[in-house]
Amino acid sequence: MADNRPVNKGRRAFCKACIGGLTAASAGMVAYPIASFLAPAERPGSNKPLEIPTERIGVGQAQYVEFRGQQLILLVMQEGPRLFSASCPHLGCSVIWESANGIFRCPCHGAEFDAVGKVIRGPASSPLEKIPFELKGKSVIVD
Repeated sequence: MADNRPVNKGRRAFCKACIGGLTAASAGMVAYPIASFLAPAERPGSNKPLEIPTERIGVGQAQYVEFRGQQLILLVMQEGPRLFSASCPHLGCSVIWESANGIFRCPCHGAEFDAVGKVIRGPASSPLEKIPFELKGKSVIVD
């Protein structure tokens, strides 16, 4: 026996539009992070050197700064300032300066480094990366 009920074309068109819209939204949610990752990271003006004033940092104290997507640690010592990458060479965790002990400590796996970046205790086998800088008055210039 044939079904003679009228077909509701409005409901079918609405369902197709909803499915199409959800498909487009899903594709956008996947494509945006991929496009953001592949896009160049440089922004206009990001080639400027970074100037860090040292007069607010006490001797034996450290300041964390970000420069071109990399976290750095500026350590002020009696001999003068030192600049290191904050990434532990073992697995890339951010090291912490412990001024009371005078060491950098990696909270992830317990590696320790002295005030010049040399390994005191593993699992890291290489020292902290030293970042070149220029001293201009009482400021550190990173380029």
